[in-house]
Amino acid sequence: MKRFASSFTSTLLSTFFLLFVLSSVSFSQTTTIGGVVRDSVTLAVLDSARVDIVNAANSSEHYTVFTNNFGVWSHTFISNGVDDRDGLPTSFSLEQNYPNPFNPSTNIGFFVHSGGTVTLRVYSVLGQLLDARSTTLTPGGYNIPWTSKGAAGALFYSLEMNGQRLTRKMIQLDGGASGGLGDPTLTHSVAPVSPSDRMLADYRVTVSKFGYEPDSTTVPLANNSNIDFRIQTIHRRAFLIDLHNDVMEIAVGGYQLGVRHTTNHSDLPRFFDGGVDAQMFAIWPSPTQFPSAGYARSIQMIDSFDVQVTRNAPLFAQARTSAEIEQVAASGKMVGILGVEGGHAIEDNLNKLIALYQRGARYLTITWNNSTSWATAAADAQSATRGLSEFGRQVIRTMDSLGMIIDVSHTGIKTIEDILQTSTKPIIASHSGARALRNHYRNLTDAQLTAIAQRGGVVGVVFYPPFLSASSTVNIDTVIRHIDYIKNLVGIDHVALGSDFDGIEVTPVGLENVTKFPSLTLALLRRGYTSTDVKKILGENYMRVFRVVCQ
Repeated sequence: MKRFASSFTSTLLSTFFLLFVLSSVSFSQTTTIGGVVRDSVTLAVLDSARVDIVNAANSSEHYTVFTNNFGVWSHTFISNGVDDRDGLPTSFSLEQNYPNPFNPSTNIGFFVHSGGTVTLRVYSVLGQLLDARSTTLTPGGYNIPWTSKGAAGALFYSLEMNGQRLTRKMIQLDGGASGGLGDPTLTHSVAPVSPSDRMLADYRVTVSKFGYEPDSTTVPLANNSNIDFRIQTIHRRAFLIDLHNDVMEIAVGGYQLGVRHTTNHSDLPRFFDGGVDAQMFAIWPSPTQFPSAGYARSIQMIDSFDVQVTRNAPLFAQARTSAEIEQVAASGKMVGILGVEGGHAIEDNLNKLIALYQRGARYLTITWNNSTSWATAAADAQSATRGLSEFGRQVIRTMDSLGMIIDVSHTGIKTIEDILQTSTKPIIASHSGARALRNHYRNLTDAQLTAIAQRGGVVGVVFYPPFLSASSTVNIDTVIRHIDYIKNLVGIDHVALGSDFDGIEVTPVGLENVTKFPSLTLALLRRGYTSTDVKKILGENYMRVFRVVCQ
């Protein structure tokens, strides 16, 4: 083992020496492009961002570099027959693995500019051979996946061809026993590239980084160029609307939305920090405190909401239609939309329902935990047997005609069945979970989830730990398990977020307040959700329902 480690170390030193010697050669013509990659919002420099440089006229000419700790990247083109990146012969080249560091897998890219047998080996930092793969390849760009094997830490991977070797280092965050190298897949075909033509070409430069949207530009290679990028996170690019927040319950008592607080979960500065574009604000008249004045209390809370909008007009505006939502968001302001939580707010009066709609309420949660004379709550012992009364059906039909979304969170089993038989529009559950994962009356059965999805509706996954798990340890992964379950059962188009912030006493670890929404986005991406999937969950799915029902 010592002899092997010594041999491997010697090979590494030889490689680095060769790089040094060749880098000292004076070339007749070089052109360098480079720049700095930053976050578009914080302007922080971004390390390990991937920069792909592709000849616009010949996509087989493709180079990859990564930003350093200062966010800086550069690539030098050389007009003779020496490889531009490493100063080595152009028969093959080896890229830095991506992502790096990684857990549990990464991708190793390389280019073969002339056909032949290539061998890829991966070693531990002590020189132990962890895996090897030899194969005969035609010219082209290739990718080989590596899944964690051996101890966590630095690994070295080497590509050999025609008696030459290139070596790079990668960082494995967790160890593994059964991983290793996968099969090579062709990523780019190769055609001969004339050095003189190369110096006259346009190149497409694309920057990408985990959690960010890629950005591209095209540059001519006539002169040295400085190309800086400011890239946007997938979270910031998405339209985020949370289906349920109870902060108006405390705002009516004097809590100011425009001030940054260290208590509670929500305020405008923290909404902006969390990338929240729009919020459904719940108007909840406590049936215990206001047993016979639910409507008056609702109006009082809406008046308080209007005061907050006026006081924070440069940052905040109300919307009632999808067009207004888009207009307000485009102006850079946060969008506020009202929803009434609990059918007791209308006091058995359709005119009061209409009045709440006219004040901007765009959904009504049919019941809270208390049943009404016309609808039964999920907490009611008669949830499975007593549903809508005839007046309740009138409420549903009136909501359909107004363009008011029906919300069935808190609502009883038979009542939901009756709603689906009466309404012709998509419905939602603004803040609920999957009952199969947590057997709680506030969560939805598979049959209910399926029925909501078949109607074209969505379920806003709640953040309240007792609804998510019986365990005392609830975190972001617990929330994602409910998202996973609903997605796997009915499809990605029917999942949304309904945090219940400022209506819950405790929160999942990692989702302590509205500033933490970006952490959920990153966790979803790490779970394997695509950018398209995440955007649907964060807002597109609910906006689809809003456009259909509220227009």
